Amino acid sequence: MQFTSLMPPLFAVFLILFVGFVNFCFFLLWQRYQYFNQRNIPTPPFVYFFGHLKILWNSTSFYRQLESWTKQYGKIYGIYQGSSPTLIVSDPDFLQEVFIKQFANFHGRREVPMISRNRNVFTAWGAQWHRHRHIINPTFSSVKLKLMSPLINECIDNAMKKISDHATDGNEFNIYMYYKRMTMDVICRCAFGIDTDLQNNPNNIYFQKVEEIFACNIRTSFIFKLTLLIPELTIIIGRIASYISTIQTWINTHVLPLISNRRLYELPGMWLLNRLSPIIDERQKTPTSRVDVLQLMMQAMIDEQETNKAQYQLTRDEIISNILAFMAAGYETTATALAYATYMIAKHPEVQEKLRAEIDRLSLKDDEIYPDYDIIAQMTYMNMFVMEVLRMHPIALAAVQRRAFENTVIQGIQISKGMRV
Repeated sequence: MQFTSLMPPLFAVFLILFVGFVNFCFFLLWQRYQYFNQRNIPTPPFVYFFGHLKILWNSTSFYRQLESWTKQYGKIYGIYQGSSPTLIVSDPDFLQEVFIKQFANFHGRREVPMISRNRNVFTAWGAQWHRHRHIINPTFSSVKLKLMSPLINECIDNAMKKISDHATDGNEFNIYMYYKRMTMDVICRCAFGIDTDLQNNPNNIYFQKVEEIFACNIRTSFIFKLTLLIPELTIIIGRIASYISTIQTWINTHVLPLISNRRLYELPGMWLLNRLSPIIDERQKTPTSRVDVLQLMMQAMIDEQETNKAQYQLTRDEIISNILAFMAAGYETTATALAYATYMIAKHPEVQEKLRAEIDRLSLKDDEIYPDYDIIAQMTYMNMFVMEVLRMHPIALAAVQRRAFENTVIQGIQISKGMRV
C-alpha cells in the first residue's frame, strides 16, 4: 500500500529528471552548432543531429556539393558532419599551414572502423604516429627505393609485352586493366616479396581480394554513415569487427578443418592480414637477401634494437598493417594515374614527341634497358608532364581531412583541439 502511494511521486521525479536530461542534451547539441557562428565562419543551412550530412548523402557527388558550396561561401567555410564541426578549405596559404608549417599538429586523420586493432602510419596519431614514422621513413629513402628498381622493371617488362601484343593485332583493349595488374605485381613484389605474375595469371587470389576491397564503396555503407553521425561509435564498431574476424579465423584454422572442407567467409582485408603473418614468421626464422619493403622495415627494427631505441619498435601486426596500408594507397591511385597519362599522351602527340626526345637523350649503358632512379630524377620535361597530369586529373581524394591535436590559430581563425580541417 505504501509502495503504491509512492509511485506517482517517483514517476514525477523520474519524468522531471528525464526531461531535464533531454533538454541538457539538446543544449549541448545547440552549443556545438554555434561553433562556426562564434568564429564568424560562414556555413550552409543544416539540419540538427544530421548537420550537413543529409544534403551530402542525397547529392549526386560528395565533392561536387563541396565545390558548389565553395563557390557560394568562399574558400574557407564550415560544415557539420553530424554535430562535428569540419572546416572546408581550398585556400592554398591556409593549406600550407596545415600540411607543412603546422604539420606536427595536423598529422592525424579521422577515425574509420578497422577490422584490425593495429594502427598504421595513416591511422596512428600523436606519439604512436611518430613511432611508425620513425621506422618507415628510412624504408622509403631514395637509397632504399633504388634497390627495388630491378623488381619494378621486371613488372614493367611483363606489362609492356602484353600491351605490345595488342598493339600488333590492332584490336581495342582496356589498358587500365593491364596497369592495375602491373601495379599490383609491383606492390606484391616490392612490399612483401610475393611474385603474383598477374599479366599471365589474372585470376590470382591476391588480386581478387584487393579488387573486393576496392569494389566496396564505404561511403555509402550504413556503418560508415553511422560513424559520421556518432564518431564515438567508430572505435567500438572497429573492435567488434576485429573480434568477429579473429573468431572466424580461429574457427577456419582450428575447427572446420577437422569436420569439413568448407570455410567461413573472411573479409578480404582480414584474408590478406592472415596471409602476411606466416611470411613475417618465415622471414624472422630465415633471413633473406631479397630487397622489399617488408625486409627493409624488419631491418630498420633490428637497427633500432641494436641502438637500444625500444620506444620506436613496431609489433609484427603493426608491420602487417602498414604493408596493407601501402597496398591500398598505391594500387588504384597509381594505375589510374598511368591510365590518365596514357590518355593525355595519345591526345597530345606533340607532348609525346617531346617526351620521346627527352628519353632519346638519356645516357644509358649498353646493358641497360631502363634508366636508373638518378637519371629519371633528372628528366625535367617528364616531371612537368606527370605533375600536369596529376593537376588535371587528381588521383587523391578531393577532400582530405586532418585533425588538430592542439588549439591553434591560422589566418586569424581559432581552431580548437579535435577540430577537423
